[in-house]
Amino acid sequence: MPSLTFTLHSWCVLFMFMLAAGRTLAASISGSAASSPKPPMWPDQFTSKFTVRIEKYGDNFSKPGIVYYNWKIKTLRSDFIDWCLPLFDKPELHHNYTCSFFMADGNMYFVNHTANTWQNHDCCLFAGGLGTITPDWVKNCQYNGSAMLRGQTVDVWWFPGTSDPNMPCYGYWDTVDDHTPVQFFGLASIGPAILDYDSFHVGPPDAEMTKPVGGCSKQCESARLGATLFDSPWPSCG
Repeated sequence: MPSLTFTLHSWCVLFMFMLAAGRTLAASISGSAASSPKPPMWPDQFTSKFTVRIEKYGDNFSKPGIVYYNWKIKTLRSDFIDWCLPLFDKPELHHNYTCSFFMADGNMYFVNHTANTWQNHDCCLFAGGLGTITPDWVKNCQYNGSAMLRGQTVDVWWFPGTSDPNMPCYGYWDTVDDHTPVQFFGLASIGPAILDYDSFHVGPPDAEMTKPVGGCSKQCESARLGATLFDSPWPSCG
């Protein structure tokens, strides 16, 4: 299980952290492709399982994860189980371990699951100033009508970056009746990627939601020879 160096160009940290981009990518949207309902709010506290799907890896690729959100203490923890996000140019060699990305104190931290307890895991500062997203982040999106997805009627929300509502740079789908998250789509340096949510549970997360021992103040650094990080520009969109 490697310890890692990151750069902000290594935004193959996709999915839940693309949501944070909603604060900046969608800060000024005018107009709408459809008559918009009131944007949904995330609950202040929830837990949800998710399945990661990467287009370039094919239809048979799927990896599990779980996200814990607690706005009352301004934290978000996203665990990628037995498959860490591919941050290297040869991800097949370096991704088969469990890791977490943890937002707290206005920063994002990388947690490498190297111990038997959360508090003893290796931890480092991934991105200073990238804090937990707010429950009302969807207000920064543009509404694009409703659709059927995974057997459910969903509202479709998308971020700017393209004029074609059927090909958004980033998209979010939630159920029309109770606004349960269903899917998130985004572009990363490894290409189009999807999170399928399931087992959504509202309430305090049953997980450690504080930084591991040591405070995670050290910058993330690489210790693996020959492991080159992705450092490509954000993919073209539009």
